[in-house]
Amino acid sequence: MAAKSISKSQYMMGLQCVKRLWLYNYRKDLMPPIPPDQQLILDQGTEVGKLAHKYFKNGKLVAYDHTQLPQAVEETKELMKNGTEVIYEGTFAFNNVLVRCDVLGKNKNGSWNLIEVKSTTKVHDEHYPDTAIQKYVLEGNGLRVNNVQLMHINNQYVKNDNIDPRGFFSLQDVTRRASEHQREIDKNLKEFMKVLSDDTSEARIEIGEHCTDPYACEFQPYCWEGIPAYSIYDIPWLSWEKINKLRNMGIIKIKDVPDNFALSVNQRKYVKVEQTGQPYIDKSAISDFIEELAYPIYFIDFETISPAIPLYDGSRPYQQIPFQLSLHIQNATNGKLTHAGYLGDGKTDPRPELASFMVEKIGVKGSLMAYNAGFETGIIKEMEIDFPAFKDQLLGMAARVKDLIQPFRQGAYVHPKFYGSCSLKSVLPALCPDIPSYEAMPIANGGGAQISYLKILSGKLSKEEVVKIRQDLDKYCSKDTESMVEILGQLYKTVK
Repeated sequence: MAAKSISKSQYMMGLQCVKRLWLYNYRKDLMPPIPPDQQLILDQGTEVGKLAHKYFKNGKLVAYDHTQLPQAVEETKELMKNGTEVIYEGTFAFNNVLVRCDVLGKNKNGSWNLIEVKSTTKVHDEHYPDTAIQKYVLEGNGLRVNNVQLMHINNQYVKNDNIDPRGFFSLQDVTRRASEHQREIDKNLKEFMKVLSDDTSEARIEIGEHCTDPYACEFQPYCWEGIPAYSIYDIPWLSWEKINKLRNMGIIKIKDVPDNFALSVNQRKYVKVEQTGQPYIDKSAISDFIEELAYPIYFIDFETISPAIPLYDGSRPYQQIPFQLSLHIQNATNGKLTHAGYLGDGKTDPRPELASFMVEKIGVKGSLMAYNAGFETGIIKEMEIDFPAFKDQLLGMAARVKDLIQPFRQGAYVHPKFYGSCSLKSVLPALCPDIPSYEAMPIANGGGAQISYLKILSGKLSKEEVVKIRQDLDKYCSKDTESMVEILGQLYKTVK
């Protein structure tokens, strides 16, 4: 049984993994629902595509959706026959492949320019075959393709009133690289169609780096079903070369990794901890970390949105815009905690008020404690640049930030229940098992917080729904800083 046709996205699936291509065609029942954070990325890509249309004048849109592709092909032919010079979503089929081109522009000599729109901020290697398959199908339909361009987001663009598409987008010629890949297309299609010719037998491909590169595969839960929840794939920073070497030795469980297998010092710690069931603790290194702290300690955690299309004047594409801050303050070891928090109103740029809040609540002495602090430090430094009135105070804060992840990332504390991760949500239940987990919370992670705040920004919620989301955001963000307090307390107990 031969597939009638594959789409451009399916062609890209085949390049990544032919098993993924087969499963997508014959076992869609194995696909889990699209996670909310992934749906957010897809939705942003759609909005970027719509904005790209404004870059060109007098374009015509082929509006038929994916359920009406034959009609889309016919309308595209009709637009070209009538002399349309700019076509959005032009649809073409050739040699069992169907593509929709983001933008086609006609030149005076009758040739066409192909423009592929991406919501990335630069050209990536996987974009070349993406454009190549479109060029292949266009030329198969008898069109002369003059050049191929990749339109991506200019991340240095700063919003000032309405978005200017000419400043927001950058164009890069990728004709040569697309043509280079085009030479491989016939061979690739032959392989893909052979794989798809049998609808009863899936392609046999071992799991590996291709499961997440260049895109996360939606069938990973199915393909990884036989892999233990904690395995050699979870040894921190272990290269795929070494993972495959262990697989070839028949080793999946971490406890079975031989003592003479080449690992870094920290990787070996995770193996030993798994084999013995006992944590590894370097009290001297932990003490050194603690001695660097100065009270009062301000435990801080930001929640942010990072829209592809900037929402506020003075902001850039994908810039992390803090809309919430949780602040727990402790004046001495095991001292009384006080809490303060800021949450944007969902109507205006939250950053000016947030900067003012920080200057008011955070004193000029003491450490600022964050978890994976590069994120918080980066936000403080960006606010210092964007809001010069607070420059001196914010710059001083950035210099005082300490990173609570440091003892765990550097291997001073490795616990069997970290399961290869030193994230806050892995460390907390291992060190503080009596603290309620995040799992039961309405908002349980940063992605959920971002999506929830964007719902408020949409203006589509009732007052009651807004109140509920704001309460849930307060609970989630304050739990992050409260968790840091508990973890630091455990480190103190460990060394004393």
